[in-house]
Amino acid sequence: MNGAASDVASVALNVAGGVAGGAVGALFLAASVSKMRDRDGFLGQLAAYRLLPDALLTPVLWLLIGAETLLGAGLLSGVAPTACGLASAALLLVFSAAMAINVIRGRTSISCGCLPGSGGETLSWRSVARSVALAVAALFVAVAGSPDSLALRAQGAITGACLLALAIAASRLTLLPAPRQEQTP
Repeated sequence: MNGAASDVASVALNVAGGVAGGAVGALFLAASVSKMRDRDGFLGQLAAYRLLPDALLTPVLWLLIGAETLLGAGLLSGVAPTACGLASAALLLVFSAAMAINVIRGRTSISCGCLPGSGGETLSWRSVARSVALAVAALFVAVAGSPDSLALRAQGAITGACLLALAIAASRLTLLPAPRQEQTP
């Protein structure tokens, strides 16, 4: 590949990393705000997973809020994409494992707490797969990096955040009841 084509490919890869970082970063920031707004509700979700002793629930709540806030801001800003991408992927894989353990146990009535605004979606292999897919997106950020240009970083972050909002809206639409079919005489 010649120099110009290589430069274009590198920028395209960085922009794609910025979009992925925007989506995962926006998810983490929205999740941390959601946890802050309803700490008692999230403590109940943590307890329902039955993976932590009661004494660790509150410290883990604050640890998750802090981690999601820092990682979300880091991914959205494009600062330290490798470190933020790897740490985000690790956190998402921990979430995936926690969900999978409970699905295997048959405890699928627990709210997954996956996406803010997901309407209390319960645990399933689908939620585990979605969390793993998000971990892959975070790993992509670690590999692809982020653009050097502040304008391209902002565009990537905004595009990623918009894609996340679209995904949340689409998931909410799947929860709506099917339209009634009118019977013709």
